[in-house]
Amino acid sequence: MLLRMKNLKQKPKRRQNPEAMKEKPTVITELRQLITEYFDARLKLIKLETFEKIAKVTAVLFSSLVVALLAFFLLFFLSMSLGFYLGKVFESMALGFLAVTGLYLILFVLVLFMKKDLMEKFLIERIIGELTKKEDEDEHAG
Repeated sequence: MLLRMKNLKQKPKRRQNPEAMKEKPTVITELRQLITEYFDARLKLIKLETFEKIAKVTAVLFSSLVVALLAFFLLFFLSMSLGFYLGKVFESMALGFLAVTGLYLILFVLVLFMKKDLMEKFLIERIIGELTKKEDEDEHAG
């Protein structure tokens, strides 16, 4: 009788359901696969965003180069015209072109001392603006 009472006090052992055992690895495997797919998709998205930003910066730099090249030719022909005009005014072509050269020397010295404030700051702001443009648009939309 004591033996029976001991048996009654003990909890019956549960048998593991074989189907539940099969499901656990499947759920874990499925979860692992989903996590892997998520990280792969996230990596592809980061790559695409990076390529997009590189393309935008390249486009900005290329368009800036075209504008700079056109500005150079405009300035070149204006300088030639000014040189010929001043040559007639001074009655010496050499003095006319020397005056234009002096003007460029003054501009060169000014740009040399102020390049950090003028050009570098402008270019940095423009590139950063292009890199963060989509992020700003996303923030304003959401």
